[in-house]
Amino acid sequence: MHIIELTEKNFSSAVKQAAAVIKAGKAVVYPTDTSYGLAVSAGNPAAVRKMYLIKGRSFKKPVHIFVPSIAEAKKYVKWNVVAGKLAKTFLPGPLSMALPLKKRNAALNKLSAGSGYLGIRIADNKFALALAKQAGSITATSANIAGEKGGFDSYSAQDVIRQFAGRKHKPDLIIDAGNLKKTKPSTFVKISPEKIEILRPGPITAGQIQKALK
Repeated sequence: MHIIELTEKNFSSAVKQAAAVIKAGKAVVYPTDTSYGLAVSAGNPAAVRKMYLIKGRSFKKPVHIFVPSIAEAKKYVKWNVVAGKLAKTFLPGPLSMALPLKKRNAALNKLSAGSGYLGIRIADNKFALALAKQAGSITATSANIAGEKGGFDSYSAQDVIRQFAGRKHKPDLIIDAGNLKKTKPSTFVKISPEKIEILRPGPITAGQIQKALK
């Protein structure tokens, strides 16, 4: 694992290096607005498989993606009025929206776990946004091992490094931005043609969502 300690001076070069690693089909740990994330190219089936192996995550569980813009999101999912209102109010920010897939390929089928819905995020984090703009859409899963109970968390770069050290499958590059502020995972909503469901409560409340939809 190569580690880059992020500073104001090396910000642009760090984004460029991370984007190059992702475009090469490899995996990068990067800071987001909720925790450290594990990024691979959302359009690369082999890279998506690698991400699942690094996390030890079941292929039956979906993974969200970070997109750099609403225009990019619309390439992947069927956008609607509800999604537009929520995006206008809360994005960039800690909201994930699962919407029906607009197109299907091997990578997106894996990320949606065959559900036909894909989770979309736009992070309120300078590095994550810059990375998605340069690398294209990337996975937005937390940088930890599924089911790990060793006292590690995904808010500390050092914890992330220790957690993956010695494992067969590990990230290729870690962007070390120090300790991130501990926050709840993003609020996760599923938007179908019939209704909107809150699948995971988070920083954005049900009341705030209802208000945004009025």
